[in-house]
Amino acid sequence: MENNKITLFRSLNAHSTNYTVKAKIISMWNKKMNGSDSQIYRVDMLLMDEEGSFIQCSCLHKLFKRFLKFLVVDDCLLFHKPSLAKDTTKIKVTGNDQKLSLYAFSSVLKTENWSGPRYFFRFTDFKSVLSKKVEVNTPIDFIGYVVVSYPIEDANRKDGSKTKRMNITLKDLEDQKISLTLWENYAISLSEYMNDKNRPDHVVILVHFGTVNIYQGKIGLTNMFEASRVFINSDLDQIQEFKDRYLEKEFSNSSSIKQSCSQVISSAEDEFLNAEDFVLTAYIASISVEKKVIIVGTVIAISNDKPWYYLSCNNCKKQIEKKSTLVEKDDGSFDVLDEKTFECINSDCDAVDVVPVYRYKIPLRVQDSTGTVSCTLFDYEAIKLIKKTSKELLDVYSKVDNSTEGSFQSLPSEFDILINKKFAFQIKISSFNISNQIENYGISMLTCDDDILSELENKWKINDVSVFFFFKLFYISY
Repeated sequence: MENNKITLFRSLNAHSTNYTVKAKIISMWNKKMNGSDSQIYRVDMLLMDEEGSFIQCSCLHKLFKRFLKFLVVDDCLLFHKPSLAKDTTKIKVTGNDQKLSLYAFSSVLKTENWSGPRYFFRFTDFKSVLSKKVEVNTPIDFIGYVVVSYPIEDANRKDGSKTKRMNITLKDLEDQKISLTLWENYAISLSEYMNDKNRPDHVVILVHFGTVNIYQGKIGLTNMFEASRVFINSDLDQIQEFKDRYLEKEFSNSSSIKQSCSQVISSAEDEFLNAEDFVLTAYIASISVEKKVIIVGTVIAISNDKPWYYLSCNNCKKQIEKKSTLVEKDDGSFDVLDEKTFECINSDCDAVDVVPVYRYKIPLRVQDSTGTVSCTLFDYEAIKLIKKTSKELLDVYSKVDNSTEGSFQSLPSEFDILINKKFAFQIKISSFNISNQIENYGISMLTCDDDILSELENKWKINDVSVFFFFKLFYISY
């Protein structure tokens, strides 16, 4: 087979099967029968030839044993007499309407004679995605620095079955941030890597054959089914070059490189049960240093005299302001154009084109046995509870009370799930709270998990009246 003439993917045609293609397996996955978790229908692969072109290849499961020992990801193979089949999948991973198929007369042989690239990536920048220049479900390659990773979550597939999901915020070399959602095994692998105590401080992710998606009304990135390949801090030249350039830029912009380390948001169980700073609401105002503390209380009200959403910057999430454009007329007067632009109020934000995004900032009143305090519930935690974005609610509840911008004559009924419900809250005491004596604290995380609440109550003896005296003495002397 080694002496047969090699056919490149661009020269394939359906007139004959008597040819050989040399290709590397870029990724490989199983296609299962509908409604079955174990019965495999076929095996699919993505192949790359020495020119860096890609094509999909399939092998029906009944024939798989013939080729099993040869089909190894990243190996270079000679495929003799593959058949050319029509790709009937809705989303064409490689953009090709045809694919290769291994059948009874096909043969496969491993070879070390490879003169093509190790991998071939066509990177798409984040700005093109955020500005909607790339269509949803378009296969793309992308690379980014992990700014923060959130806890892995349980999720439901469209068919009702269970899976895993993990959200990550990535940033590119142009300081553009975007959300990446990984699913199932990709989510599990990244979660294990990010929570490994021995992992490097700085994490770069490269996704080969990812895609653009819209999740909860926001543009983001995700893996494309099993066809994607996710590289996490691997030895690829592209990853090392990106990391070097990113850190060099951070060194020049920051006094401490530690500020730019990839952050991990722990699971609710770890964050609450391992915390050492529990406080009763009556003593929060006694704290004179910036820190995060845990409180346990019941949401007794949602303030309807304050806005429960705000218009934010797509880059830094800070509030933005509408700006009107004035045009001078011939007589020296000015007209206000109907078209409005937006400007971020954050002086450190370097977004060029600010895209407005609606986000939650729900004003809660939280009560325990020592008092009541104001806390603000923001987008990430609010969406997990309400299951809708603020934009989705705004599309329904459009009757605005003009006396207070952003507040409604009646609060959305979706907020009812919060009222009279007990939570553990991780709240942030900021320098603004301390210096201005403002008792309105941002919620970093919350949970209503009964097991976590029970363990917190046992650990801190929340229902024991005598513990009040301990907290009083502690915070007076703090």
